[in-house]
Amino acid sequence: MNKNQVEELIVERGRKPASRMRIVDDTTDFMALDPGDVMILNDTPYLITRNEREEGFGQDNESKFWVKRTINLRTGETKIVKLVFFEEFDIEVGGYKVHFCRSPLKEARVLSAVQENPFFMHGDDVNDIAGNNVRVIDYISGPSLNKLVGSYNIPHEEFFHTKLLGILTGVSDCLQSLTFLHENGLVHGDVRWDHILFDRDQNIYRWIDFDYIYDFPANPYSMDLSGLGKVITYLVGMGVYFYADIKTNPMFKSVVDCLQPEDFSIMEQNRLVNLKKVYPYIPERLNNVLLHFSGYSTVYYESVDEVLDDLRDALRDLDGVPSIH
Repeated sequence: MNKNQVEELIVERGRKPASRMRIVDDTTDFMALDPGDVMILNDTPYLITRNEREEGFGQDNESKFWVKRTINLRTGETKIVKLVFFEEFDIEVGGYKVHFCRSPLKEARVLSAVQENPFFMHGDDVNDIAGNNVRVIDYISGPSLNKLVGSYNIPHEEFFHTKLLGILTGVSDCLQSLTFLHENGLVHGDVRWDHILFDRDQNIYRWIDFDYIYDFPANPYSMDLSGLGKVITYLVGMGVYFYADIKTNPMFKSVVDCLQPEDFSIMEQNRLVNLKKVYPYIPERLNNVLLHFSGYSTVYYESVDEVLDDLRDALRDLDGVPSIH
């Protein structure tokens, strides 16, 4: 596809070609690809409109230069194009060292497996001319779970009594869908609250970004299960459950000295999971779900179904929680 053909397609989409537009079919140097450039993948031109940005973990608004928001110039559809970016690292989890790495091919396998499952992002993979495995993802219109929770500018008690039941009920099918991956010998690999989007068009929550893979043969699904605990704790705590947040919040001054090491996550000791100590109106059964991820627990969840069975039972208690309005 030559430059004139690409420019004609850009004009057809109501846009003006960039004066220094680059047209590439080798995406290896993704850092050099800017908005206005065009990638040719499997004879389809994708106009880059922006770099996507990181959310959460202190990295808000950091550009992910390997993830491009684009327009398919043949169809006009918005697509997220994930380019090949390798990284690997070890983390200490519950006294174990776990090796993580990004794997485009692993994400491609998951995409293939979940084509008919509505609770995951959908897309295809294609190799560019240099053999890079590029994933072309359907755009999901809607906020991430952490953006949704952060949009409620209300006290925690009000959130707990008026919003939490609806969110947990809505997100439970998405959480349950991880069972599908595990039954097929796959993992998400990076289960976080900012990797769940609320799809406004379909009115459901959906998983995104499953390119991480980890090496933990003793319990191959443990990191996904740990991630579920983080997501549920994040929601119940309305985003506040790091020790640093609690220690510096004047509201919790009277309880900080009462916290014990067992009140925190067995996997990450800076995450409070015994939230009933700071929010005493949390029902016992819901707090007990969280405590399965704490130092108090002697029995740990071994499957997604176990987590969700307990969570759905606990949600019955929220039906009886009176509204503060």
